[in-house]
Amino acid sequence: MCIYGVINIDMINSRKLSNRSNIQSDLKNYIRLVNSNYQKYLLAPITITLGDEWQIVVKDLSKSYKFVELFQKFLEKYEVDIYAGIGVGTLSTEIYEDTRLMDGECFIKAREALDIVKDNNRFYQKLLHSNVNNVFFKGSEIFIHKLDTVTDDSRKEYAFDEVAASMVIADSLDCFGDSNNYSDDVSLNMIINALIENTEVLKRRITKKQFEIIELYKKEGSYNNIIKKNPNISKASISQKLHASNYFLIENNRLIIDKLFKVYHEIRKGNKNEI
Repeated sequence: MCIYGVINIDMINSRKLSNRSNIQSDLKNYIRLVNSNYQKYLLAPITITLGDEWQIVVKDLSKSYKFVELFQKFLEKYEVDIYAGIGVGTLSTEIYEDTRLMDGECFIKAREALDIVKDNNRFYQKLLHSNVNNVFFKGSEIFIHKLDTVTDDSRKEYAFDEVAASMVIADSLDCFGDSNNYSDDVSLNMIINALIENTEVLKRRITKKQFEIIELYKKEGSYNNIIKKNPNISKASISQKLHASNYFLIENNRLIIDKLFKVYHEIRKGNKNEI
């Protein structure tokens, strides 16, 4: 089974921007650059669907959140934020260069995910728990079931025969398991969205000075390299800012999000042995 990811992205309050036309022009150029640099991950070129909304169709689901962050970072210099809805599923049409000509489960889920983050009454949905997170993933739920317990005199523990055996795909259930049959279970979708939300909240708390040190650390790769080129910055200052910004936690979250998207992708494709 072929499973794809669709990412619908929309600029927040774009109509209120005084330099909207310039941003749109720069965005088009950046999309061309992303299409060129990341072609191997894309099913089709990124398409602008409306004036301030664009659509990304990925073959490799594990790169979904990375694409969201690419555009977040690009638009930072304009102080523009985005809504992003990630949808996963099958394709019901042929593959076209223009993503607007394609349709299927992945497109439907992406639109639903985008609508969730754009909903002014988001907290009533119980799907988002922070007013600063504007990224959401939606796909058929893969639930992790409670397994039979193994009991001895000292402890109880869950026995896992196979990872795949503890999972089920549920197309029509509420994504937070409100069905009676699933109310005590956790879905892979829930875990991915919780990590995304946690990461988005942490990113918002990064100060300008912390951000500058993070960028230096990414560029130079080590404390010592930063100090060599910036003798006015101490090792203690670098360490303090990186840890205060939760940089290493954010990086770990990103890694786990990518891995969990890969697990979700393999389960949906039916490749249990690849998990």
